Amino acid sequence: MDKLGVDLPLLLSQIVNFSLLAILLNMFLYKPILNALQARSERIRESLDNAEKVKQQLARVDADYDAKLQEARREGQTIISQAQERARAQEAELLVVARNNAAKIEEEARNKAEQDRQQMLRGLQGQLASLVTETASNVLGRELQTKGHDELINKSIDQLGRLN
Repeated sequence: MDKLGVDLPLLLSQIVNFSLLAILLNMFLYKPILNALQARSERIRESLDNAEKVKQQLARVDADYDAKLQEARREGQTIISQAQERARAQEAELLVVARNNAAKIEEEARNKAEQDRQQMLRGLQGQLASLVTETASNVLGRELQTKGHDELINKSIDQLGRLN
């Protein structure tokens, strides 16, 4: 190999040195860098997985929030509807009570007016009987006796009552 210009012991020492350098570089530099890159890739993948999980949880929470918000709105509408219905019922009930009270007051007023009218008529009848008796006695020149002429007086009062 000398003829080719290759020094065999130098070539063997260079092969051994290169192999040793390759083994040392592989052990101390290539594997740690490769492990660090692999660990970094794993952390990135885990971070992406966690981000996806967080995104899904956020979507579920958002959907739950929207569902609860819709439910709360429905319940609110139901409560408002019930309150309005109760208010309408109370309004109707109060109107019925007010109308009944008004009718009762009107009936009492009519009864009172009728009682006052009857009392006034009785008073007027008594006064009228006295006036008729007095007038008749003045006209006839003698005094009529009320006991004997009660029928005549009552007939006259009845006729006057019918005219009213």
